[in-house]
Amino acid sequence: MHSPAMDHISMLAMAGSQRRRSFNGALLRAALERAPAGVVCREFDPSCLPFYDGDVEAAGDPDTVAELKTAVHAADLVLLVTPEYNAGLPAVLKNAVDWGSRPPRPQAWDGKPVAIMGATPGRLGTALAQRALRESLTGLNAHVMPQPRILLGGAGTLFDEDLSLTDAATAERLDKFMAAAAEWARRFR
Repeated sequence: MHSPAMDHISMLAMAGSQRRRSFNGALLRAALERAPAGVVCREFDPSCLPFYDGDVEAAGDPDTVAELKTAVHAADLVLLVTPEYNAGLPAVLKNAVDWGSRPPRPQAWDGKPVAIMGATPGRLGTALAQRALRESLTGLNAHVMPQPRILLGGAGTLFDEDLSLTDAATAERLDKFMAAAAEWARRFR
């Protein structure tokens, strides 16, 4: 028998930009507003993590690292929103991936459904950063959603002064993306 509880999806969401007026932070907020019914969202700020260091790890995971690992393990889906810095992904987001990959086993990304999106004022829409993030996560045995993709170029024209999404076509794409991400998570239950 189908249970409404089976439709419940817990989603952990992180943005890789720490800038106060970040288009990626705005995209994350717009995505969370468009989460389908039954998706419960929790944000995690990856900037609270110390940069990965084997000596720090050997002394025991800092509380924020333990919190990240627990949150990723507990989530049915992880949503990562990445800017693109110098044709790559930001250190703060890569650092979260690296900490999550560390023991105990199974590491946090193993078998985890993940959805990736990003926004930039430029034209490429974070394609290179998303590729790098996808490669890192795939190497850790995460299940990165292949389609649809959200690679927003020209982000400055899609959000208003308050960083609210104003572009109807982008909102529609985001609705489809979030619905697909919830279905992606259900596939791996």
